[in-house]
Amino acid sequence: MSRYVCQICGYVYDDEKESVPFNELPENWKCPLCGAPKAMFKKSGDTEPEKEVHTELEPKAENDMREMGNAELSAVCSNLARGCEKQYRAEEAALFSKLSEYYASKTVLPDSYGAGSITAQIEKDLNQSIPAAKAASAEVHDRGAARVLTWSEKVTRIMQSLLNSYQEKGLHLADNEKIWVCDICGFIYIGETPPTVCPICKVPSMKILEVK
Repeated sequence: MSRYVCQICGYVYDDEKESVPFNELPENWKCPLCGAPKAMFKKSGDTEPEKEVHTELEPKAENDMREMGNAELSAVCSNLARGCEKQYRAEEAALFSKLSEYYASKTVLPDSYGAGSITAQIEKDLNQSIPAAKAASAEVHDRGAARVLTWSEKVTRIMQSLLNSYQEKGLHLADNEKIWVCDICGFIYIGETPPTVCPICKVPSMKILEVK
């Protein structure tokens, strides 16, 4: 009998213990722990061929610097605001939030912007950026960065599966259900109630917030 492992949360579906073999489950079946689709499961023992990984994330300018765009600055300031919130620095958090909103207001999205372009970027992140960042962190034995990158890869994969579903179902994706996001790692879950514990970073459900 075979065992299948969720690539998001590690849940194991064991054919020997379940009443229905994994291959006979309907295609819309989801992981009972994190909600990942059936396609996110891999047969235990299956491994992907190793890919050549380049640790160079972006071509470097002569001074190793480049100017950030407004969207990037908005994202950076938003992340800094969240960091300040977690350190109970309300004043600094408010200032960074204002900066984030300012740069967001200056951001002009291209006409091609949409689910398709976001999906393409996610595929690039999964196939190039994240493996390169993992290789770079391994070179300097940065365990903290490795842990964050592991979380990031799992969250990005669940985003990818949700975007694929959105492109098929559109706004009906979350009909009669709620959308939840982990306030710590960014894990996304669609359902009436969130998991008891975040399957990615293991914080309790009180940290998994409903998107209104």
